Amino acid sequence: MIAMGVGLGPQFRTETHVPLPAGFGWDSGRFPLSIAKGSGGYRANLTPRDLVDGGIWTGPAFHVNSETGDDNNTGLGIQDGDFSQAKRSIYAAFVAGNATTSPYRVIVKTGEYEESAFTRNGNDEPDQPVAIIGWGGPVRYRTGPFSASWADAGGSYSTSLSAVRRVFRTDVLDARGLYTELAAAADLTGCQATQDSWFDDAGTVHVNIGQAPGLADIALIRSFHGARFVSHMGDLYLEDIHCEGGITGALHCDAEADRNVVGVNCSFRYSAPSNPSNPQDAVQLRRTNGLVAFFDCDASGGAEDGWSFHEDGYTGMHVLMQGCTGYHNGAFTATSCNGFTTHDNLRAIDLDGSYGWSRNGTEVHCIQTTHTFLAGTRAVARDVDGTSVAFKCSNQSFMWLQDTVADAAGATTNFAIEANGGTVFRRDHQTLAGTEETSNGGSVTGF
Repeated sequence: MIAMGVGLGPQFRTETHVPLPAGFGWDSGRFPLSIAKGSGGYRANLTPRDLVDGGIWTGPAFHVNSETGDDNNTGLGIQDGDFSQAKRSIYAAFVAGNATTSPYRVIVKTGEYEESAFTRNGNDEPDQPVAIIGWGGPVRYRTGPFSASWADAGGSYSTSLSAVRRVFRTDVLDARGLYTELAAAADLTGCQATQDSWFDDAGTVHVNIGQAPGLADIALIRSFHGARFVSHMGDLYLEDIHCEGGITGALHCDAEADRNVVGVNCSFRYSAPSNPSNPQDAVQLRRTNGLVAFFDCDASGGAEDGWSFHEDGYTGMHVLMQGCTGYHNGAFTATSCNGFTTHDNLRAIDLDGSYGWSRNGTEVHCIQTTHTFLAGTRAVARDVDGTSVAFKCSNQSFMWLQDTVADAAGATTNFAIEANGGTVFRRDHQTLAGTEETSNGGSVTGF
């Protein structure tokens, strides 16, 4: 049972109740919620911390500090926020917490954590219900270094580092605040002749940005696991955790499990697979029978999808997204890249989401027999493969669009809404650019 939130902010005190669409099929017995629209947009009146095992909040708390911690310390403090016995790495806190055989919290001091500091490259995962919480500000984890020294190589600048899979400029951000990716050159000559490119010369990484990079100007995303939870089966809560990179995704939950997964104010970006021909999503959650809920979180720069949810034969997943985003997903030769996608027979709600600028795919795509309700969601499609699609409903899936905005342009074919076998219902929907397309028995109608 999940708890209902109280004390909504002033912008939601004058609000309108928003009923779920008829036929949507949300399991309100297991996951009761109420949706309201106020001047600040759409919100579900849920308290995120109440959505996971209560033992997490009463159990022990293990502290982590990347600067002053020591993995030989106990990690325990007199109270939450006491880092006097902090561990240095997040995975060491998992090991200590698992030994208690009960739910626990990992409280991570704001700062930078890199390489294998999260799960020891997938070797140390929690095996109890757990919360991982940034303390005092954002916790930034990168599957690579936060600083690198660069030598002048004549036309490029080089540093020694193995297993680099993607390279970004951190000193140049796009309009959505994301790093600028450098193009992989075929050889060193090509790199030195092409600005904003990089090349891996057998473990010596060359970059050409037209100037000498500063120590923290380049993000080198290596072949490490990100926030990987492949064996973990308990409730999982993440707050103010920001992950960059990951060969199976920046956030990856895979085990067949009856549990809830909750994220608050987190970001998961720049996934980088070991093999570029097998791209991975920024966030991939599979085979979870329970509530998967994210509040004000971002999944961008994924090698394939941004947000990707699959039942994969283990039924019961319900997804709630509130104020979440996903931009510029798709890299290498990846196709069918989406900002937000639902698969199989799960139920999903997206409130005030914003997705856009992915390549070779659709911004919001519902597949198989999923039922997805989107309210206040915006999708901007600017594809490079000849077809831009903002909202797409495929197979026998159902999609409800309420107070949504579609903007599909810049390609030879631009679809604001595409029903490829699926059924799309719309209410108060706005199309800024693009047309509606139906095929294979699909339909678009009002509700």
